[in-house]
Amino acid sequence: MTNPHRRIATLAALVVITSTALGACSSSSKGSSASSSSSTTTTAAPGPTTTTTLEPEAGVGRISFVYGPVVGDCIDLRSVATGKAVTTRALPTADATMKSDKDVMLRLNCDLPHQYEVIAVPNAGLASTPTNEQFTVAAKKLCPAAFKTYIGIPYPSSSLEVGWVLPTEEQRNRGVQTIGCTAFDPKGKLTGSVRDSKR
Repeated sequence: MTNPHRRIATLAALVVITSTALGACSSSSKGSSASSSSSTTTTAAPGPTTTTTLEPEAGVGRISFVYGPVVGDCIDLRSVATGKAVTTRALPTADATMKSDKDVMLRLNCDLPHQYEVIAVPNAGLASTPTNEQFTVAAKKLCPAAFKTYIGIPYPSSSLEVGWVLPTEEQRNRGVQTIGCTAFDPKGKLTGSVRDSKR
């Protein structure tokens, strides 16, 4: 026959062993949970960073039917269609001159996507009643020279291109000879100012 005191001692030892084992499991489970929680917190990838690529509505900028370039202007050449100023081309080209009475210049905050940024406003210094071709020749000479001062690196080293806004025929007839030299990205829109960007 088993001694009752010995039986109680054995049962007490089993209780202590069981509770120790359960405590260890519980502690291990908590550690695993904390580790898993910590792992989730530290390894969670940040959300994707996005930049605005949508076309800014005409209402967020200032529409100019007659444009006089100003250094630092961020602009889009638009065309008025169905009452809205819409972009008529997918990628900007060097010549941003308004050519028809439906063309308008939209001045935008430089933080918004835009086609061009005006980097210099030299005077062409041409004879009276110059042709569009003479203005283009003057722009091709004057604008690359102004590039480094505004962008911060020489034009040949840049990923940006040089463009221009020439006076319209009406402006030329009034004696305007100001050329708006521009910088633009041939692959798409600019976002943010390119001044001192060394791009």
